Amino acid sequence: MDVKAFSRERARPLTPDDRRNAILTAVLPLLREHGRDVSSRQLAEAAGVAEGTLFRAFGDKESIISAAVERIRDPEPLRNALRGIDPDEPTEEKVRQVLRLLRERFAEVVQFMSAFRMQGPPPREPRPEDAEWLTVLESIFRPGELAVSTSELGHYLRLLAFGSAIPMFNSAHPFTHDELAALVLRGVLPDPIEGKS
Repeated sequence: MDVKAFSRERARPLTPDDRRNAILTAVLPLLREHGRDVSSRQLAEAAGVAEGTLFRAFGDKESIISAAVERIRDPEPLRNALRGIDPDEPTEEKVRQVLRLLRERFAEVVQFMSAFRMQGPPPREPRPEDAEWLTVLESIFRPGELAVSTSELGHYLRLLAFGSAIPMFNSAHPFTHDELAALVLRGVLPDPIEGKS
């Protein structure tokens, strides 16, 4: 291959979707920090593009915010991360990993909602993705590995993760993943004394 010809090749331009995704990834930290108070100039600088490029990609600032909300609400990254947990890991380690992933997700959502001062009651019906992430848990934990159903474990962990993601609930004692996992594990691991007589 001609090295000179290769070095003269220009980088392929991003597709519109790739450009939007790259911009969104770059501006999310700024939106989490400043909410609606962020300027389009700040967003463009964070993304490393001109304001015109920003608006060609999204139309206006509200469209960027809407896309950011959709990105934060997207459950697929969490489900993919859960799928990466090795079912052959020890039970304690799997519980810690699930709890860590849930806490990271809720912390991000709570921080984003706080920045945008989003309020409102939780949905009355479970969202459709609820059942799917619990199905992913079924593939991580083996039958008989827990003293409760995998679904119950998921709900316990989600409750702890959400509660610990709210700063005022977690400020007096900022729990670590290990501390919260230990709390759950004392209640979900089968009693080793049972069955011995």
